[in-house]
This record gives sequence, structure tokens and C-alpha cells, in this order.
Amino acid sequence: MTEKRLLIVSGTHGNEINPIWAVEKFKKINDIDCEDRNIQFILGNPYACEKGLRYIDVDLNRSFNVPETSINEKYYEINRAKNLLKNFGIKSSKPCQIAIDLHTTTSSMGTSIVMYGRRKKDFCLAAILQNQLGLPIYLHEKDKNQTGFLVEAWPSGLVIEIGPVAQNHYDSQIVERFIVILNFLKKIIQDLENSKINLPNEINVFVHRNSIDYPRDGNLKINALIHPERINQDWHEIQKGDPLFLDLEGQTIPYNESERTYPVFIGEAAYREKRIAMSFTQKETIKCSEKWIEEL
Repeated sequence: MTEKRLLIVSGTHGNEINPIWAVEKFKKINDIDCEDRNIQFILGNPYACEKGLRYIDVDLNRSFNVPETSINEKYYEINRAKNLLKNFGIKSSKPCQIAIDLHTTTSSMGTSIVMYGRRKKDFCLAAILQNQLGLPIYLHEKDKNQTGFLVEAWPSGLVIEIGPVAQNHYDSQIVERFIVILNFLKKIIQDLENSKINLPNEINVFVHRNSIDYPRDGNLKINALIHPERINQDWHEIQKGDPLFLDLEGQTIPYNESERTYPVFIGEAAYREKRIAMSFTQKETIKCSEKWIEEL
């Protein structure tokens, strides 16, 4: 098996501080300075981390496929995305074949995996993680309003999301969950080298269907909040008639579609600016293939 180099990114969003702490703790435990033979660690958005902000100009995790224009070249995050690819992209002097982007969320996603598209290499990594750790997989695809994600710029990559935790708030339990993931990722890289990868027969994924905004009035002001019965209910199935929102007058706004769905990222604080109150998914079972290992 060809040697693989893993890029671990924390601080892609500067107010998600627990992954940064977890990486530093992991390096200390394993006596790693900046990198080891197989793993490169990088702080995604240093300036935003210094300021405690999600981003400075634009969302770094939406900045890896933007067109080159005179306006875009002035944005810190767009230049940072170019810099990361220049230094650690597959054509760089320190090429990494796999990128893992560590994030936290204010919604009750637990410890979960986010995939973008249906790359076989990504399915392979996700299957290994789900099989060993039981993590749910959110397959985010076919959303023209959400593109340019960091991990898409590498040949293979996944996002690890852990929550709920408030922005700019340290949580030792969240940190320890990241340590578990980092230890397992290190083992995966070693197993790849030694051809010891085994896949399950199948995996379950929650495939992105669409996102919905909060209800708004004629002036585009939010006029209903997420219903109490939806709070902390990520990954739980809902059907027609189940409550979604509660308006200013105490009236329930229900889910009115005939197709059952599984909401995720319910009430994520960072998504309010993107006009997303939650995203709907459909559950899909996918057969695993040994060819995935060959691809990886």
C-alpha cells in the first residue's frame, strides 16, 4: 500500500476552539511537535482564531472553489485557502492525500461524519469510522448554495462534527471525543500502510435533501422559532404533521411534506446567516466495496 499522508485541520472556523485544544493535547500525548511521518497538523484560519470569530471576511470552509477576481483576492480566507493548497495540496512540496477537517456545532449532532459527494475514497474512510465507532454519516450533496468545502480540495477527506457546544466555549468532554477520533485516524493510516483495512458489508448514510430557513415576515425578519419538540432531536425521523416551528402567537407550524425525513444541524447558530434553520435528509443504505480500499 502506498504511504498516505493525512492533513488534520483545526480552527477552520475561529470560534470553534475545542478541536484546536484537542490537537495540541494529542500532539503532547504522542510527543509530536508539528507533524509526524504520516500526519500534518495545521491551524486553518489563524487570524479568525486569534479574534475568536468564525471568519474575518468570508467563510473559509466555502472558499476552496471561488473564481479569481479582483474582489476575491482581497479576502483573507480566499487567500488562506490558496495558501493551504499551495503548501499541503496534492501538488505541493508536502502533499497530503487525505484531509480531515475538525469542527464543532451548536446543534445536537453528537459525534458525526460529514461527507461531500460520493467519492469512493471518502466512502471507505467513512465506512471504517462508522463500523468501529458507530458514527452517523451526513452525505451533503447537490446543494448549489453550499460549495467550496475544504475537504473537497483534497483527493479524499471528511469533516468530523461534534456537538452540541457553544461557540468560543471550552468543553473537556468534547475535547476527549476529538482525542478518540484522532487516535483512531492515526491507527487507520497505519492500517492502510499494512493492508489491514476491513470494511463492513454496508453503511447507513443520511443524504442531504434540502435546507429550510426560519419562517419570516414581509420584512424578512424571523417570526417563528424552532419548536421545542425539535430541539436536540437531530437524526430523529419526522413525518407530516410533526411540529417544526412556533410563531410569536404560539401557533405551531408543522412539517407538511408527505415524505418522512431526518433533520440535522437543527438550530445551528452559524447557519442563521446562511438562512438555514435545519437540513432535511433521507436515510440510505449503501453496500460497501473492497474497491473502495484500492481507491484509497
